Amino acid sequence: MLGGNLLSTSPYHEALMTLTESKIKFLRHCGLAINLSENTLRAYGGDIDDMLGYLGQRRGMKSIKTDHLRGYLAEMREHRNLKETTIKRRLASLKLFFKWANREHLLANDPFESLNERIRLPRRLPRALDRSDSQALRRQLAIGPTSDFDECRTKTMTHLLLDTGIRVGELVAISLKDVSLSSSSILIHGKGNRQRLVYLLEKPLYRKLQKYLAYRHRVASTNDRLFVSGSGAPLSTATVRKELNALSHTAGIARHVTPHMLRHTCATQWLEAGLDIRYVQKLLGHQSISTTEIYTHVSDQGLREALLRASGRGG
Repeated sequence: MLGGNLLSTSPYHEALMTLTESKIKFLRHCGLAINLSENTLRAYGGDIDDMLGYLGQRRGMKSIKTDHLRGYLAEMREHRNLKETTIKRRLASLKLFFKWANREHLLANDPFESLNERIRLPRRLPRALDRSDSQALRRQLAIGPTSDFDECRTKTMTHLLLDTGIRVGELVAISLKDVSLSSSSILIHGKGNRQRLVYLLEKPLYRKLQKYLAYRHRVASTNDRLFVSGSGAPLSTATVRKELNALSHTAGIARHVTPHMLRHTCATQWLEAGLDIRYVQKLLGHQSISTTEIYTHVSDQGLREALLRASGRGG
């Protein structure tokens, strides 16, 4: 008789394990063994669930063949008309899932090994603020003597995103102990539990953070997050996006501004100023330098546009 534990690892149970049971075991492995974030776990779970909707939740794990994956691909492309970016992300999640299952002997063979499916995406350059919008946003970041806590927080967060290029998820995860005014640095907890330092070398940002910290220490809070609401609750990434967009509209910027655009803007400015790409890679927290290299194309594009304007052939 099969034991009551859904995640039993007896050979008999593994031979009968369903896709749903395998998914639960895989996500537990990702959460406990390699300590992936909750956002990543949700993304993996959602991608696997989408496949389960096509193949069936009670289908046996060992029954999955390459033809099943081909059928799922055709379903996404031909019947649901999903974007290639979505298909590529789902395949990446499933590839990790089946690779893990094969390693755990839940499969006789990895169905991805003979899939031979490559998805080519058009290379999209990251969107950055142009110089005039960047300057307009910076002018809006000034903090006056009558600025309240919320205004000070919003402008400090925005300035930090613009000057350090950190991700919005990294911003909301900063704790008070991560900030060192004495060394003008902040410890950032990035993807894959990789840590790095970013630096507060510009005086306007340093003074802004100094003033915000004075506000922050007066807020009663049960957590040690750097950026909190007036009631002491940690901010969500959605709140940061909302406040940034409102601030950019106040600055007169017509386009929808996101935290990731500020990251792109910061990286592009560093490279245009001559900062070595390896330093930019480290400051942005990129694991591979190939990810950083896309910003060199942005810089080249900006140079080309500037030359066309100078020659009178732009626009």
